[in-house]
Amino acid sequence: MKAVLIIGGAVSGSTAAQKLTAEGVRCVIIDQNHMPYGKIEDGLPRWHDKQRTKEYLKIDDIMCHELVDFVPLTRLGKDISFEDIYNIDWSCIYFANGAWKDRPFPISEIERFSNFYYQNPFVYWFNHYHENDYSGPSVEIKENALVIGGGLASIDVCKIIQLELARQKVESKIEDFDIVAMAHKGIPKYLALHDIDYKTLNIEGAATLVYRRDVENMPLTTIPDNLDAEMVEERKSARRKVLKNMQDKFLFNVSECTQPIGLHIVDDNLEGLEIIKSKIVDGKPIAIEDSNSILKGSLIISSIGSLPEPIDGVPMDGSTYNIIDKESGKFDEVDKVHGMGNAVTGQGNIKASRVSAKTVSDLTIDLLKDVSADTMDTINSNVKDWQKKVSYDGNYLDWKAKK
Repeated sequence: MKAVLIIGGAVSGSTAAQKLTAEGVRCVIIDQNHMPYGKIEDGLPRWHDKQRTKEYLKIDDIMCHELVDFVPLTRLGKDISFEDIYNIDWSCIYFANGAWKDRPFPISEIERFSNFYYQNPFVYWFNHYHENDYSGPSVEIKENALVIGGGLASIDVCKIIQLELARQKVESKIEDFDIVAMAHKGIPKYLALHDIDYKTLNIEGAATLVYRRDVENMPLTTIPDNLDAEMVEERKSARRKVLKNMQDKFLFNVSECTQPIGLHIVDDNLEGLEIIKSKIVDGKPIAIEDSNSILKGSLIISSIGSLPEPIDGVPMDGSTYNIIDKESGKFDEVDKVHGMGNAVTGQGNIKASRVSAKTVSDLTIDLLKDVSADTMDTINSNVKDWQKKVSYDGNYLDWKAKK
């Protein structure tokens, strides 16, 4: 029988397990959290409630499969070493642990300022600050915020800022105010339902999304490699329409072809960024000489992507895993180890993670070898020990009910 270890049980990990178990492969899934929901739980802002529930149910169904052993609250590199799991002769080890570490902002000095945030903790704050037992950091939302990045996750950050600015103005005026309902309808429509005109709120400084390329190159829709030039241009044009629709609903600004190159500091306060404009040549931003200027901002949020967490013994190439083949996710220097999902793509995108997991599974499944009886005994023993350490008895749905 074949037996694999999957590190991370969210979108890519559960997708791989679904394909592998369908072929009779036993899957042991370890996850650092109580539930294997990954960024579905705290990477998506809370208005994605229907999508979140849908993804939860998909993952739950896979975790209950008879060929799946789930091990919660177990973090590779902390609770179990990579050496320990690598010394077990698995058919394969799959890294589906996502990317939880925010990519460092290129101007490191910015981190000393209290009005600077990274995306992951910022979204976590938004998802939980309203809860009675919330004890995490607080964020003061201000006008004229700058969001550095591009793509759907960065736009979600802009949405949060705009929703919060509106909430500050109307929460006391609207009975049973619901920020999630406002997110679903869009700010102008939600306010209109309560006879409020957005213009009367006097919000003068909307959030600005700062993107180093043009909108046509912003990853809002996928563009397959096999499309002809005409279709590529149509997809790029669609990206601008998608962004315009989001701007109409949430009223944020966009500064494209704009690259931060320094900080605007006044009396030791961070009051914006020094930026330079660029032109796009062959899909790459090229700085325009003498186009420097100051872009003022009271709040700055970095949304430039996330990185996988370094783990002792796992080959790294700078700040990312040393993967020599993006399609199969093959790691360099170690045998029978493959990455998938956001650990490879770095996109934080559900669809991209799912596609990656399916591709990696398809490309590796024929390479999997049966494990010996002794190895299977070792796996069984380790699984029981790992589960016992976190008081998990193997009943997934009971475990979920206790959360």
